[in-house]
Formats: sequence, structure tokens, C-alpha cells
Amino acid sequence: MSSLEQAVERIGDANAVLVLRPRTAAAADGRCKRLLLNGRDEVDVLGVDFSTPPSGWYDEWAEVVDGGPANAALITTPDLADADDPAEALSVETVASPSNLTGVGVKFTPYLNEWNDPVVTVESLTVLLQYADPQIVYRFLHVLTSRLRAADACGQFFFDSTAQDDQTVELLKTLFDAVLEYEGDDEWTVSCRAG
Repeated sequence: MSSLEQAVERIGDANAVLVLRPRTAAAADGRCKRLLLNGRDEVDVLGVDFSTPPSGWYDEWAEVVDGGPANAALITTPDLADADDPAEALSVETVASPSNLTGVGVKFTPYLNEWNDPVVTVESLTVLLQYADPQIVYRFLHVLTSRLRAADACGQFFFDSTAQDDQTVELLKTLFDAVLEYEGDDEWTVSCRAG
């Protein structure tokens, strides 16, 4: 069993998981996503991604879920959405800018209300922090992780911790039930919130 598999096994039924890894380790994201699904084959995936075109995002999830999610929706920017021809099975919602976190929250709401036990994925907290102040991102994530817990939904949040100062990283860690962290040399650790 790999270090990543061992770490994910310790997470259990955490609703909100923060995956900390440098950009150079992002190739492991697909494995992380698959393992964090805990063997679920049929999933509804609601994503936020401001750096990957919708078709690329959907294709990655189609590999993770072996054939594609039952339902999929992505929140992105008009620039990425308009320059792409996404899969028919993907609903694409847009906000003018990654700094419009209120708009992201508004776009999330119908899916969280309609879908049963969705997987929510924020592909890059790093990008959100390039557009919004850490305190604003913190408040957004506090609301989102609280809604995930209330809906008994799962959330996967990916973050390049080397792109932010330690204080911001530590602040954001407090919002999550579990933090999966890449230590280098394919070694992963996990810390879980007590409770």
C-alpha cells in the first residue's frame, strides 16, 4: 500500500479534505481524487476551476470515475468556457472573475440542493488566493465547508501551499476535517480534526 493510500485510509468519512501539494506534485491529483471517493462508482461532481478548460476538467474526472460522473457541473470564467467545447454531460456555469466568490456561492447552491451526496472539488485554492484576499477566501471556504457538512457532501480542495505564506496556509487548514499533505519523495501525511 502506497503512502498516499495509507494516508487517505486514515481520513475516514471526512466531509472536507484539503490536499496540500506543490504544483510539481499535481500529477498525483487524479489518484487523490479517486482514493478520496472511497470506492464510490457513481458520483455527481460539482467543480470550481479557473485554470483548466471545461473539457479538460471533465476528461480528468471521466478518468477518475471510469467513464464519467453521473452528473457534472463546473464553475469557471467566461474566457475558459467560451474557448472550449465541453462534453454534453457537463453543465458549465460562469462567473466574471475568480474574485467573485459570492457569485461562485450562488452558482453552487442549486446543485448542492438538488444533488444527493455530491462531490465538490475546488481545483485550485491557489488561483482563488491570487484574485481575492485570504480573509475573503477564508470566509467563502467557511460557508462552503459548513454547507458540505450540513448536506453530508464531500469536498476536495487542492492547494499549492508553497505559493502562500505559512500564516495563510495554517489559517486555511483550520476549516477542513482532514488535511492530506505531500511531504516529497511520494510520501504523504494526513492530519484529521478531532471530533
